[in-house]
Amino acid sequence: MPGNAVLKVDNLHTVFNTPAGVVQAVNGVSFTLEEGRTLGIVGESGCGKSVMAHSLLRLVDPPGLISRGQVRLNGYNLLALSNEQLRRVRGAEMAMVFQDPMTSLNPVLTVGKQVSETILSHLNLSGLEARDKTLALLAKVGLPNPGKMYNRFPFQLSGGQRQRVLIAIALALQPKVLIADEPTTALDVTVQAQILGELNRLKSEFHTAIVLITHDLGVVAGMADEVAVMYAGAIVEQAPAVEIFENPGHPYTCALLHSIPRLGGANKLKPVPGQPPNLLELPGHCAFAPRCPGADKRCRREKPVLQPVCSGHLVACHHPAVLPASGAVL
Repeated sequence: MPGNAVLKVDNLHTVFNTPAGVVQAVNGVSFTLEEGRTLGIVGESGCGKSVMAHSLLRLVDPPGLISRGQVRLNGYNLLALSNEQLRRVRGAEMAMVFQDPMTSLNPVLTVGKQVSETILSHLNLSGLEARDKTLALLAKVGLPNPGKMYNRFPFQLSGGQRQRVLIAIALALQPKVLIADEPTTALDVTVQAQILGELNRLKSEFHTAIVLITHDLGVVAGMADEVAVMYAGAIVEQAPAVEIFENPGHPYTCALLHSIPRLGGANKLKPVPGQPPNLLELPGHCAFAPRCPGADKRCRREKPVLQPVCSGHLVACHHPAVLPASGAVL
């Protein structure tokens, strides 16, 4: 059952000031996440998913800048905290599993040292107590022989094992919100299933809310309670996961669903036509209009706003679909 809202993002904007101009990477994103629930964020590469994820924890480096908006965790705005206050929040109340485990882990420190450092930086524990907690975490995320894993370096682990170490670090302090940025990238399907299974199991155990960033709609179908579809830095559709797959309302969502390969080959793949817009020059009208077969004069003149088309289903489109897309259900 849904619980209390732990994370509220309101009108978040993140830009990159470049010699060519201002890149509008995140353009007015808003959503609410409840405890024990998973929100899947999907979209093409370059749509702003990862920048949005990093913005939630203020991990955007120059020339990136969070220009406006609010990120409220249990009521207080993370964007208004001092660096010292934010340091106490990161890891303890909101944590992140980064996209590339090889570059996210320190290559010259053992796995055990890296997990223990996270624990010792927030909790008043002895080195021995931190070691015991680390061993328990390594076992909890499914790593075999935690005692040996504790003394290994990242290069001595497989991709799936490194990803589990990142999950152990992220969950070391039982945060209220976990951001998983493409947690199964470059992993084979068997390891993907294991990693996603661990996330689901740990979510159930700790009642952690998860923001799952991915381009894989199959992963979203199996993991998410709710789905937000991003395009050109903005959310263009948001609904419960079942509703998204059975009754997509935005033409971009429909196009994404039709681009998924299916067993049996009954449906020919239909790539999304055209190219995403230049984030340096976002139009004042619907950003998807040049790629949309149903676009009309209004679409090329007015920018649609995200609004409800039915209970719990929001769509930013002047002409939202009302019938399920054929073959959309995964």
